[in-house]
Amino acid sequence: MSEDEKLLKEAKKLPWEDRLTHKNWKVRNDANIDLAAVCDSITDPKDPRLREFGPFFKKAVADSNAPVQEKALEALIAFLKAADADAGRYAKEVCDAVVAKCLTGRPKTVEKSQAVFMLWVELEAVDVFLRSMGSSTLLIHGQT
Repeated sequence: MSEDEKLLKEAKKLPWEDRLTHKNWKVRNDANIDLAAVCDSITDPKDPRLREFGPFFKKAVADSNAPVQEKALEALIAFLKAADADAGRYAKEVCDAVVAKCLTGRPKTVEKSQAVFMLWVELEAVDVFLRSMGSSTLLIHGQT
């Protein structure tokens, strides 16, 4: 078993937050993949795990490693598909993080960011989405 495999195996024993903020990018990447799979398996929008996972996305989507950031966006998409309007409580901080870190990235990252915004709109977090878009327009045009 390689060092990376050992590290990933050991990291799976850690709490979600520790895995998602781990110093090793491979652990963070693996955690986002696992988080997406768990969210994909949730069928009840009132599942208590959704409340547990919501606060993780602000930091996850702001990851400095581009592949990890993409996996975080995929996990967020899975989370938003499983959630209901109650997830709107996380909309402002997560949308702000997506605007700040994801809209100027790779084309796939931008595409996933747009999907995230559309899912927030579906979850009735329209006001937060519009405010975030207003902020991004100011950032793009350098009028902060």
